[in-house]
Amino acid sequence: MKLNDIVADEKHGNGLLGLLIFLLVVGVTVGSVYLAKNSGDMAEGIKNYIGSFCTAVSENKNSMTVFKNSLQANLISVGIVFLMGFLRFGFIITGAIIVRKGFIIGFTTASFIKFYGAKGMLVMLSTMPTILITIPTLLLFSAVSIKYSLNSERKSKKIIFSYIFFMIIIISIFCVASLSEGYLTTTFMSWVSPKLS
Repeated sequence: MKLNDIVADEKHGNGLLGLLIFLLVVGVTVGSVYLAKNSGDMAEGIKNYIGSFCTAVSENKNSMTVFKNSLQANLISVGIVFLMGFLRFGFIITGAIIVRKGFIIGFTTASFIKFYGAKGMLVMLSTMPTILITIPTLLLFSAVSIKYSLNSERKSKKIIFSYIFFMIIIISIFCVASLSEGYLTTTFMSWVSPKLS
């Protein structure tokens, strides 16, 4: 069985993607609820952090730094998901990464909307190009990683090379996403951030 057969297996592929999407939604929900339940204790600290972050973006738009940080975070996620494909129970860690990603999105979005209302939503919209690239790509790669880890023929050299090649494609997509975050998102946020004050 080749890697493209694993990717093209619609029955199991759709089921895995559905499960991963569910885990992502769980993460988003938990992140939002966590903010709601703890906002009283953390409200001032979160608002100050968001305010200082937006001020830094508007006053010193360092796109290259944002790009490097984004790329580093994406590569770490891809690397872990890739390595989990070689472990029989690696799907547990892969699932945890998806939940964590959802938690961050939910918590961040809820924070901006809670403290800044419609203006906060406008800021979050600036991250949509990056999210629309990274989330589907991460879900797809996670599904392939899980199917690969459960495949009895995963030690075949042809499948290993195909798996590595697929990872390289995923990394290339994440590079585009990081460029989008580093330059498009920061440009938009530098325009929107002063409106939050």
